[in-house]
Amino acid sequence: MSTPMSTKRAMASVQKRIDNQTQIYPPLDYSFHNAQQLEDAVVEPRAPQNGPKLVKQGDRYNSYGINLNHNTLNGPLETLPDFLRTILVNPNALSTLDLSFNVFTEIPIVVTQFPALKCFYFHKNMLSDMTEVQKLAPLKQLKYLTLHGNPIEITVPYLRSYILALLPGLRSLNCTPVTKGDRKISEVWEGMNKPLLPNYTNKKTVE
Repeated sequence: MSTPMSTKRAMASVQKRIDNQTQIYPPLDYSFHNAQQLEDAVVEPRAPQNGPKLVKQGDRYNSYGINLNHNTLNGPLETLPDFLRTILVNPNALSTLDLSFNVFTEIPIVVTQFPALKCFYFHKNMLSDMTEVQKLAPLKQLKYLTLHGNPIEITVPYLRSYILALLPGLRSLNCTPVTKGDRKISEVWEGMNKPLLPNYTNKKTVE
């Protein structure tokens, strides 16, 4: 009979194998197309200059990441799931999505359709409503998040504490590691600002 410790070690080993596999396959790069909608950006992905090469299986790619940064994308991005189903061997395993340097005013709700998402880059957009971050609460695997360079960074002085209260599983926020001090400050802030938080905050044990 396995003990809690052995189960935890087994899970860590599985996660390590997954992480290693995602490093083997580079993300598909659709950046710098000045695309206003997804369909304008999804030409043949740019081949990596260094590191692992793109690996194709039939008409689809072995990849766990999509880069759509440095375009002019905005809106709900409703066609993203269909696009990923046509381009990725395993779209449900998408772990990295880069939508930075676009003109989104809201976080597309479609990102929550990818439960394995671990890295979500959304810096340098036009996000002004801090409650938009609540959309990310169902993403229980999310570890790395960027939101800097959005208007909320200036208008919401307690933004870091707010985000960590919503997403306590984050390991890095805005390219800065989340420290024990950050978590303690967030817990204090959360205790004093319950009305600002939804009832379904993504509470879980932080590893």
